[in-house]
Parts: sequence; C-alpha cells; structure tokens
Amino acid sequence: MSMSYSPQLKLSLLISLWFLIVVSESLASQDVDSSNQILVSIDWLIQHQSDPKLMIVDARSEAEFNQGHIRGAINIPVAKTFNPQVNTDRVGNIKYIMALFRQAGIRNDHTLVIYDENSYIDAGRVFWVFEVYGHKNVKLLNGGIKGWRASAQQPLSNISTPHEISDYVPTINSQRLTTKFSMRLAIEDNSKIIIDSRGKEDFKGDQSIASRYGHIPRAINIPWTENFVETDGVKLLKPFKKLKKIYSKVKKNQRIILYCNKGKQSSLSYTVMRHLGYDVAHYDGSWYEWGNDVTLPIVEKNKNIKEKLKLSNEI
Repeated sequence: MSMSYSPQLKLSLLISLWFLIVVSESLASQDVDSSNQILVSIDWLIQHQSDPKLMIVDARSEAEFNQGHIRGAINIPVAKTFNPQVNTDRVGNIKYIMALFRQAGIRNDHTLVIYDENSYIDAGRVFWVFEVYGHKNVKLLNGGIKGWRASAQQPLSNISTPHEISDYVPTINSQRLTTKFSMRLAIEDNSKIIIDSRGKEDFKGDQSIASRYGHIPRAINIPWTENFVETDGVKLLKPFKKLKKIYSKVKKNQRIILYCNKGKQSSLSYTVMRHLGYDVAHYDGSWYEWGNDVTLPIVEKNKNIKEKLKLSNEI
C-alpha cells in the first residue's frame, strides 16, 4: 500500500532530518563545539523556548512581526540597526545600539536566537551586529519563520511579550568589523583572505550597484547563495559537512574578511563561517562604498579578460 503525505508534512520531516544530520555531523567534527552551535533547528528552539536566559529575536519589520511571530519573540527590525543619523547602510554607533538593545530588553547574559522570514540576510545582519557589539552567545534559526510555519509544530502568536528595559552594555569587538581603511591595508596583506559574497555576475563585473564594475583586489568569489538549498519554497541552510566543503579552500589560520553589495548577503556567509569556526570579519561599507570611491583600486572586467588572454597566449 502506497502512502501519500501532504507537502507541509514532507517539509516538517525534512526539517527534522536536517537537524539530525547537523547534530551527527557536528558531534563527529572537532572544529565545532556541539554544546554551542550557531545554526540551530526549529526542534532545538522549541526544546529551549522556555529557557529563562533565551531571547528570540525577530529581525523582520514591525508590521510583519505584528502579523504573527514565534511565541515569546521580541522585534528588532534589521532596518533599525543602521545608523539613523546619516543616509548609509552602516551599523549604528555604540550609543544608539545600546539604547536599541536596552529598550528591547536584551541582557548581556541572554542566549539570542535570531530569525527572519527565510532570506537569512536580515537575520544574518542582526547576528553580525550583536557580535560586533560584543554579545557572546548568538544563534541563527535555520528555516526562519517560513520554515516554522511549514513545520506546523507551533502556531504563530500576535501577542507582544512585555520585557523590562535592561541595562545592556555593548562593547565593540573590532575583530568582527572591517572598515574601508583596514580593507585597503588587507589587499596588500597576503595573510588575509578576502571573500566576495556577491553573485558571479557582480564579481565578474557584468553588473554593479556602484558606479564601477568589478571586485576588490585579491578577493575570491563564494556567492552567499551557496550556503542554502530550497525545497518546496523553503530555504534550508546546508548541513555542516556540505558547508565545510564550500569553504574548504579557505585556511582557518588566516584572517577572513567578507563583503557583498551593501552588507547583508555577506552577513549570512559571516554567520556560516563563524559556525564553521573561522576567524572572520565583515566589511560594513562593502562594494557600495568601495565601488563608488574612485581613489580605491578594483579589478575590472576588462582586466579579467586581459589577464585570461595573456595566460592563454603564454600557454
């Protein structure tokens, strides 16, 4: 007798299977402490949802949050983490972030689990903001709220859980942040690896959001979309071994700097590489800042073509 399953049940089983794979692979790995996973599953979150030191952070907009969120979650929209004083895509300063986190009720001893709809770039960005301001225990929910709905294990809530204003004290972790100046130094430093998380078309210079086309010198291209697979409309981050393979050519004894277009896409790659145990920083200005500054060097599309022609002639 053949049995048929609804798409929702299939996806729920798939998400549970992902959790089992991640746990088994992580336990077998010497690179990641299994008691301190950065990427966590829906099952893991449900098991720890009532922990008094756990805080769930919804990185979507306030309107999306009010339509339905994971029970007990607070709302810190990714848009609110940017500097409100200037029209940039940079993170807010320490005074602004301290007020934001205190108002949300975040404490320094909280374990944070961050999610967005399912793109991972909003949750990844908020993950990085917490780490750059010194938070010690931050996690990202695999599947996001789209996966949560599909798993059908717990209905969404539209009730905001009240939290007292905290006395949160952020401390800047300069090891997680790269500026334009430090990136300029990095392109001359072979001990550092620069990863461009944009798509191949952006990296090659076929398209650009900036006035110039190409990429930062010495950068290698590992697109942010390599980190997940999509099944039945839900993106799931790949298991540990597959993620490890994606970055297998990147040595762990070297300093890693990531960038993308405006600092969101590479935030997901940052989160994944932190999960894999890399020493990684994020260039906040990213290509939008670098590509629009004509005083900074870039590798242009025409140069790529010339180098390939030169190589073929030498061969």
